[in-house]
Amino acid sequence: MTLNLPGWSKRNTMVTAMLVILAAAIYNWFVTPHTRYLVAAQRYENAMDLMDKKGKIISGNIKTRKTKLEHLRKDLEQQKQAFFDVNDAKTFLSNLQSTAEQNGCMVANLKFLPSRDTAIKSSDTIDIHQYQVSISILGGYGNIVKFLNTIQNRPEKVWVETIDVGMKPQENYLSCDATISIYTLKIKENAGNVNNK
Repeated sequence: MTLNLPGWSKRNTMVTAMLVILAAAIYNWFVTPHTRYLVAAQRYENAMDLMDKKGKIISGNIKTRKTKLEHLRKDLEQQKQAFFDVNDAKTFLSNLQSTAEQNGCMVANLKFLPSRDTAIKSSDTIDIHQYQVSISILGGYGNIVKFLNTIQNRPEKVWVETIDVGMKPQENYLSCDATISIYTLKIKENAGNVNNK
């Protein structure tokens, strides 16, 4: 069955059919791949925008956490200054008698009590030890105050737990019995305790 249009020859029909087929082929070969490419490029651009937004959010979170960590680190350093290093504690305790004498006091008695562990709740990474000294000194009021100020005028804390000052009968000086405490701090760093959330 042939289609005969008035004024159309078989040749014109064939040429027209070829042109339609050629146009469809050109469209499929050239236009369709570009359309797919444009759709893919648009999806890629959307994905990149989403990744960029997520990256900015993550960067902001990291920056906030770094700032928090830096504040915590500074706070820890300030808190650590209140504690003695073990070697500094030994030096401080061994120099107590000479410090008292340099401040015009005479040491009548010096007794080192055994060190004690101080319990920290739910912490296996912090060791705090208390070192106590019982000291009896003789001297004038100004000398005793000067000695106490000297041992407490340092970055590490020196606690005067007890103090008893009395006048020696018929003598011109005071007696001072004091219990002095210092603390050492040791922090054990353990990779298992680091939380990367």
